[in-house]
Amino acid sequence: MKFLENLTIRAKLFALVGLSILAPAVVIAISSGFTHRRMVDDRIDTIRSAVELAVGMAKGLTVQVEAKAMPREEALARFRDAVHAMSYHDGADYLFAYDLDGIAVANPSNPKAVGTDRTGLQDKAGKYFVREIVDTLRRQDSAIIHYVWPKLGSEVPLLKTNYVRRYQPLGLIVGSGVYTDDIDAAYREFLGRVLATTAALIGVLVLIAFLVNRDIVRSLHRLRDKMTALAAGDLGVTFPEAARRNEIGGMAQALRVFKENAEAKAALEASQAAQAERAAAEKREAMTRLASHFEQTVGNLIHDVAGETDAIERRAQDMTRAADETGRLAGAAATATEQTSANVQTVAAATEELTSSIGEISRQVGQSARIAREAVENTERANGKVQGLADAVERIGAVVGLINSIASQTNLLALNATIEAARAGEAGKGFTVVASEVKALANQTAKATEEIAAQVAAIQGETTQAVQEIKGVAQVIGRVNDVAASIASAVEQQGAATREISRNIQQAAQGSHEVSSSIGGVNSAAGRNGTVAYEVLENVRELSMRTDSLRGEVTRFLTQLRAG
Repeated sequence: MKFLENLTIRAKLFALVGLSILAPAVVIAISSGFTHRRMVDDRIDTIRSAVELAVGMAKGLTVQVEAKAMPREEALARFRDAVHAMSYHDGADYLFAYDLDGIAVANPSNPKAVGTDRTGLQDKAGKYFVREIVDTLRRQDSAIIHYVWPKLGSEVPLLKTNYVRRYQPLGLIVGSGVYTDDIDAAYREFLGRVLATTAALIGVLVLIAFLVNRDIVRSLHRLRDKMTALAAGDLGVTFPEAARRNEIGGMAQALRVFKENAEAKAALEASQAAQAERAAAEKREAMTRLASHFEQTVGNLIHDVAGETDAIERRAQDMTRAADETGRLAGAAATATEQTSANVQTVAAATEELTSSIGEISRQVGQSARIAREAVENTERANGKVQGLADAVERIGAVVGLINSIASQTNLLALNATIEAARAGEAGKGFTVVASEVKALANQTAKATEEIAAQVAAIQGETTQAVQEIKGVAQVIGRVNDVAASIASAVEQQGAATREISRNIQQAAQGSHEVSSSIGGVNSAAGRNGTVAYEVLENVRELSMRTDSLRGEVTRFLTQLRAG
């Protein structure tokens, strides 16, 4: 069936038309040949009856010859006179007789030929037909001999069919011939009428098939072009074919559903794009506000730090008389304070990066959950489409059952026709052949519908499996959605933990500030030590450099934040 699957619909329809033409042509050829043969046999039966009648008369004469009531020569003379007196079909057909050597015994068409040797007689085609008759009946009792001979009163040679029989007791060959030109003429007239009627019916069939084929192929081409346009994103196509109440209308309705789904999808994508644009704008606005607030707050702090650094630098220049021990303690405290401050800043930076990462993870998880919900909705719609396909396949199965029922009824009618033809005897043989052909076509139709039913059953099985697979996919996507929700909840908890860490770091920074205040007191106490004052001065200068570096980093951070 692979060959049929690759054939176009046009080729399949033309193949059906060809079979529809071939089947009656074969039936006409067989039945017309049988009818002609039957007409010729009926004509031969007529001359056979006449010959058997003459043979019966010869048998009666033979009884008298064997009883010594009549000499053989008189019996032959009486037989000749009786044969010359016998004719039929208005004298056009007659009996003739020869002995076993080809000597004419009786010949109503040419009485002068009686007693002459006729084995040298030829027909118009040069055939020695009397010699053929004698030679044939020496081997068998009867035969059908054909030769070309003109009718009485005509010079036109025509085919003549002869039935000849041997009667051994008197040594006779009795025969009669008949012309079949009228049968041929009637047969040709009958065949011409049948062929003309058949040609007219075939013409109508071809016209109907052409119109149906053109309608189907053009409709399918239009649907194909519209499907191509729809696949390319053209949502302006329309489907007026959906109003048709046939398979083309069903396909158009399905394509219209695809178009509506595509329009809904496009609208949803446009809405999502607008929503994403609004979210991005809101995010940029929030970033801008955050940058402004950060710039105002941190900038003021940096400015204050810078001012305090300058003041400390001026006061450190006066701390040249601090004691050595105070200087050592102040130096140690300053070193510890610097390490604590650096650690606090490092942790603060890491906390900011962690907060940003958690926010990105939360956004990705939310996006994944939304995609999972859309996948579930699409899977449910696909399940509905596959279920509709299963219903359509079920309807096709019902149509196949109807075709199979019609084929069974056609087979039953062919069987009834065969029975009726058998009752009619010889006259019904032609109808028997026709009924056999119809029965064979019905059986072929039944086999074809069985194959279609098998294909429909396979499609139903695959459709059911597809429905189950789609349900399984929906369940898996549902589980993915649940997992995404769990991840979102975990990320939210992690965000809360990160905010708690940030709060602790602020407290650590506050503690560091308090330590720095203590160091300020120590530096005031160490003002009497010049060496320590010098070291403090250097540390203050280093702090000033770090403040400038911090101001540059804050500026770059704000630039990146405003840029999104």
